[in-house]
Amino acid sequence: MGSALAGGALAAVVVGLGEAAIVIAERHLGLDAGLLYFAGLSYGGVGALLGLGIGVVLGVVTRVTAPTAYGLAGASVLAVLATVIGRFRVFRDVFNETFDGAPLSPPQFQAASAAAALALFAVAFLVWRALARRQPRLASPLVVVGGLLVAVAAARGGMALGARQERPASVAIGQPAKGPNVFLIVVDTLRADHLSCYGARRNRTPVIDGLAADGTRFARAYAQASWTRPSFGTIFTSLYPSSHRAIHKADALPDAVVTLAEVMQGAGYATVGFANNINVAPLFGFQQGFDQYVFLEPEFFFGATESAAQLTIYNQLRLVRERFISKKKWVENYYQPADVVVKRGLDWIAERDPRRPFFMFLHFMEPHDPYFVHPYNGEAYARVADPNPDPSLAEAYRDAYDGAIRFLDGELATFIAELKAKGLYDDAVLLLTADHGEEFHEHGGWWHGTTLYDEQLAVPLIVKAGPGAAKGVVNDAVVSSLDIAPTLIRAAGLPVPPSMAGKPLGLAADAPAPRDHAFAESELEGNSLQAYRSGGMKVIHANAGNPRGLPEHQLFDVAKDPGEQQDLMATRTEAANKLTADMRAVESHAEAIAVEATGTSIDAASEERLRALGYVR
Repeated sequence: MGSALAGGALAAVVVGLGEAAIVIAERHLGLDAGLLYFAGLSYGGVGALLGLGIGVVLGVVTRVTAPTAYGLAGASVLAVLATVIGRFRVFRDVFNETFDGAPLSPPQFQAASAAAALALFAVAFLVWRALARRQPRLASPLVVVGGLLVAVAAARGGMALGARQERPASVAIGQPAKGPNVFLIVVDTLRADHLSCYGARRNRTPVIDGLAADGTRFARAYAQASWTRPSFGTIFTSLYPSSHRAIHKADALPDAVVTLAEVMQGAGYATVGFANNINVAPLFGFQQGFDQYVFLEPEFFFGATESAAQLTIYNQLRLVRERFISKKKWVENYYQPADVVVKRGLDWIAERDPRRPFFMFLHFMEPHDPYFVHPYNGEAYARVADPNPDPSLAEAYRDAYDGAIRFLDGELATFIAELKAKGLYDDAVLLLTADHGEEFHEHGGWWHGTTLYDEQLAVPLIVKAGPGAAKGVVNDAVVSSLDIAPTLIRAAGLPVPPSMAGKPLGLAADAPAPRDHAFAESELEGNSLQAYRSGGMKVIHANAGNPRGLPEHQLFDVAKDPGEQQDLMATRTEAANKLTADMRAVESHAEAIAVEATGTSIDAASEERLRALGYVR
């Protein structure tokens, strides 16, 4: 049993360090002590337990030598863990969670995985048994476990010595800008129709309503994607997801994009951001252009760090803990609550250089799941614990979701009151929006990212400009997240970079629409989706055999059927074909200006449609 424990522990550590090396290479992390610490501790512990179990079984069913037990346990653990992790990463990062267009069919993928596991087992058994015969100390549990503990302790010490500094040495250079202070406030997963200023009757949000009364509320604003990373990519770059390329779970925002923060920083603004979701952490490239970009890390389970949370074993241990063990949930394990975000923002303002105007990004996670009951008592509804809830829970989920919005609204009251007390509110530009919405079984599902219905795309967009700007205005033009960065850049008195596809929004009630349509796309968990609305109609396309079970083609009259319940695809074919053709032209344009693309060609028909849509002059 001791030899099997040692063989399993060593094999698991090898696998863990291998996956850690992949994360380091993917994210350009350098030597990350926290990642190595968690990889060694978690994989080593799991491997030791698996090896011990194998040793018990071997002791019961047969008599083997210590080197053989060491080899069998090590080979079994290595083959199982490496195959599970390899399958997960290939399916997620290479196939993008779908076999559509993949070089292997699902049966072929299963067969290849089994063959790889057998090959790994055979090679690992020979290597591990040979090690135990030539170096018997490597088969000693005291040596292996003791060495592992020493390495883990050293990595933990490295974490303490190499703690990240939130405030970098370099800040914006050049002459200070002369424009107003600019705030971008993004509320994760906030549906527009759950704010009272957008017509919600069961939920009151007086502070956000007050912000709308001080500026312009865009009644028909839509996100470009229905989950966080591609939508934030659009907010920051004014590019469609297929242009900025942060589309899939493994994608980072490329260095080649021009971000809102880079424009502000280049003009002499101090730039600071407080991100609150790992999808927009520096790990994925969203810090570009910020003098200071702070990821407000949650208290990761098991002592993990931001980078360690990318390991497969962390996500599996987290799932087991939250789904089967933990009965209560605490907000700090998921994100930092709104009061923490407000305090960090106000602390920075108090310490800033008052001679330099600033651009501040604040990211609030209320009301993202888990939907916490307020005041906090450990009760919450979490996707990780119940990924497909019973439809009867929809009202309870909505109530908790609304409670989180009211909590956020109260904390925004503190933030705005302090800005007013410091004399910073009246002259500032504040834009409040969301990255996407949330589904409560309106179309047979939950959460977000796997459909493009309006409960996931319709977001608030409120702009309060400086003195003399419009107040209490409602603009009914079709606008989108694509227009956020140009609007803030123009409000700061700066030229909008030509790389940005969006347009600055006019703040008057009759300000013209930037375009006559809105386009959205999403690639998540094997669901490849595109949506296009124009003239009160909306078409949605989904890949065949998508895991969500969506129809491949749908058409809705969203002017008469805002809940998108009556599919008109069979009776309004001509309208659907026209919208689809226009959508394909926008897709071609997005591909043509993609950061990795070099001169992508567009066919003549697509170019003509782009001209009609205002993209080509």
